[in-house]
Amino acid sequence: YKQLIEAKFDRDIPWVTGGTSVVIPLIYNHQLPAGINHFRVGETLYFGADLVNGATIEGMHHDVIKLYAEIIEITEKPKIPIGSLEANPSGEIYEVKEEDYGKTSHRAILDLGLLDISTDYLIPEDKDFEFVGASSDMLVIDIDDNDHGYKVGDLVPFDLKYMGALSLLNSSYIGKKVI
Repeated sequence: YKQLIEAKFDRDIPWVTGGTSVVIPLIYNHQLPAGINHFRVGETLYFGADLVNGATIEGMHHDVIKLYAEIIEITEKPKIPIGSLEANPSGEIYEVKEEDYGKTSHRAILDLGLLDISTDYLIPEDKDFEFVGASSDMLVIDIDDNDHGYKVGDLVPFDLKYMGALSLLNSSYIGKKVI
C-alpha cells in the first residue's frame, strides 16, 4: 500500500506506523509485515508494560514515574457530611456507608486536582487511605486516624497509570524533575 500511495500522491512516505505497545510481542517474534518502521510504544517504554500478558517485561520497571502531592490542609471531620448531599463537579454523589454514622476521620487536602489528573490513574503508595473526592484543583483523601503522622507540607507519593503520566507530563502546572 505504501508504494501505491506514494505513486498516487507523488510523495515519499518515510514512516509507516505499525501499532502501539500491544505489538511488542510481534516485534520479538519477527511477525510484523515488511516495511513497518514506526511504533507508538510509550506505555512499554516508560512502564515496561506487556499489554498482551498483563505483566511487566523482564528487565523493565513499572514504577519509574512518581507523583508527589503536597498536603495543604488536614482536618478531623465527621465521616458523613452534614446537610444534603449533592453531586460534585464530576457529577458523582458521595456514597454514605451505614457503619460511618457518628464516626470521624482525618481528611487531607492535596494540592492536586482533576485539571491535573483523574484519580483513576493514581496508585497511592500508602494503601491505608482512600480518595474521598476531588475538584478542579484539590484532591481529598481520608487518612482515618492519621497513624502515619501526616502533617501539612508533607508530600504524598503516588505511582501512576500510563494515561495519568501522559496528563501530568503534558501539564504546565506540574513540576517535573528527572533523577
